[in-house]
Amino acid sequence: AKQQHILPTTSKCRPPTMRRGNQTLPSSSRTGGGALQKPFIGTATWAILLVFSSLISFYAGVWTALAVAPSSLNECPDCRRSCLDAAEFGGGELGHSLEIITGRKIRKALETQCNAYESKKDSSHRFPDSVSHFANGLARVGHKELFDQYDFGVPMSDRAHKQDALILYDSQSSLPSDKNVAAQLNGEIPRLSAEDATENCDVMNAMFIENPARARSRQCLAIVGGQYQSYHIQRWMRLNSEEKPDSNKPLQLVGRWRRNDGNDEFLYPKQRAIDMHQELLLTYLNHLKSTKQNLSEILKNIAINNTVIVVTANMGQSELLMNLICSSRRRGLDTKNLLVFPTDVHTKELAESLGLTTFYDDHVS
Repeated sequence: AKQQHILPTTSKCRPPTMRRGNQTLPSSSRTGGGALQKPFIGTATWAILLVFSSLISFYAGVWTALAVAPSSLNECPDCRRSCLDAAEFGGGELGHSLEIITGRKIRKALETQCNAYESKKDSSHRFPDSVSHFANGLARVGHKELFDQYDFGVPMSDRAHKQDALILYDSQSSLPSDKNVAAQLNGEIPRLSAEDATENCDVMNAMFIENPARARSRQCLAIVGGQYQSYHIQRWMRLNSEEKPDSNKPLQLVGRWRRNDGNDEFLYPKQRAIDMHQELLLTYLNHLKSTKQNLSEILKNIAINNTVIVVTANMGQSELLMNLICSSRRRGLDTKNLLVFPTDVHTKELAESLGLTTFYDDHVS
């Protein structure tokens, strides 16, 4: 008999049936058994396959993206050009981002430098604490400018326009207004104007020194603080038994008139000169009372605000006297209270011809 397949007529799933003639047979009869056959692949196996296939797909996608993407800006000329243009000219979202990043880096670098400078400034004083009782700062001033600012009363060196003077500050309060200029160790010694360097100096002690080039001596200057301020300079030299310079000998105290070559310019008076001056002094003392009476009348007539300026001169110094009077009058200084003590008649007549008041006594002068 011919076999025919019969499809289900309802929505419910049921095993298909087969007909043999007029008899309907169950589908299981084709296998020769009475139970249904199990699936070839189980549910757990399907889950494992699904996981592995997902992982393979993910890594395959990542590899594909890396393969087709540019590895650097060099493989993307347009991207590199856009980045450079944004860095140079700014503008746009990329330029704005670069400005923010650059600003942050610059600010961080500046903060680092400023912190380092503050730390260095606090720990780089020019002088240590052991000399702070007389040395707290140092500055340079032009030699000529210092002499122009202050009248020291001594001739200025002909090399002054090429030289500088040193000013040592013995306290923090005497430093210039910008205290860091002279107090901090910032390389070379700062050079200031004479006015700025001395603006906070209530007292200034000036010392004039020179090391003659012809002597070629190795001269040092020792400043000792915390001592009695005698305004006196001691001179020490290395001399041998013949009073000549000898570098192998220890330093010894010498007279202020001792030159670098060892010669002593101080001439001790001989007995004849001593006797002569004692006789002159005796003459003065014998006429002291009458001299004071005569001088008192003159002082009353020329004194200004109870002040009198006294000078003495002889014929050899007459040119200096004339220079003093001419220079004073040129500057508008009053010389009416100036009293000259001439040592000879010629100087007396010269001074009076200049309109000056003189005192000359035949017994004393």
